[in-house]
Amino acid sequence: MTLTQAQQGVLVISNDSFLIGLLTGISIANNFSFRSVSPTHPLNIESVNHVCKVVLIDLRAASAQSMASHLQVLQQIHIQSEIPICAIYRKSDAGFHPHLSWVNYFDETDLSGRLDRYLSQVIANDNHQREERRNSERRNAIDRRGIPAIFGSVKSNLQPMVLNSAMLDEEEQYVVGPFVINHNCRTVFCQGKDVMLTSKEFKLFTLLAQVHDHVCSTEKIIEKLWPDTRRANKSDLYQYMHLLRKKVEVDPDNPRWILTVKGVGYRLNTNELLL
Repeated sequence: MTLTQAQQGVLVISNDSFLIGLLTGISIANNFSFRSVSPTHPLNIESVNHVCKVVLIDLRAASAQSMASHLQVLQQIHIQSEIPICAIYRKSDAGFHPHLSWVNYFDETDLSGRLDRYLSQVIANDNHQREERRNSERRNAIDRRGIPAIFGSVKSNLQPMVLNSAMLDEEEQYVVGPFVINHNCRTVFCQGKDVMLTSKEFKLFTLLAQVHDHVCSTEKIIEKLWPDTRRANKSDLYQYMHLLRKKVEVDPDNPRWILTVKGVGYRLNTNELLL
């Protein structure tokens, strides 16, 4: 399997012959690669990361202990690389209910049709949808006065910042404090060093940068980062914020740039340069 093929593929964690046969047919029909591994097979980030576009785990297939271990690894993969994680479950399983915000759950009802539609859409339209969503979010983030709409009604003792034209043009780069942001290349440099952000981390950082030195409310950030799901919560945002701080801050436990405003949201601080 070549890298290009692998990146267009689906990984399924299951021993269920019906499910494997079903996915084999879907992959052939939609011209993408597919491979399966046993639920008892050890799973690690390196073996999955950058290998596929979707991971499907069969929660019906193994013990709770092995599933918990796999889900822990898959959560890190999802956070780091934004690979969608899907799970198949059985409604009749006592005590089980879908509860993880970062997992797309499928019960056994019309499994064939639902998986076909979902996987076909992810594989065929993923890149196009991401680009369209980025453009739409950027347009919606600026109101008619040039003030980011994400600022919302959150009050601050700082004066609202009006973005200049360079910040609104994704073909140009702009400077916020020690950070140089380029929307065309989707890069962030801090004091000359490439911060190497994932797509989701870049989106989160630019949301903060658009209203730097003002507060971005937690609710608005979640709404912008996960526009297509209602299951995302503050815990999901906290994990991404933790990863972003590890890349941006010298000491993530005592952040200098990305500050928490307790009970309200987060703020990208650039006034540190003036001290």
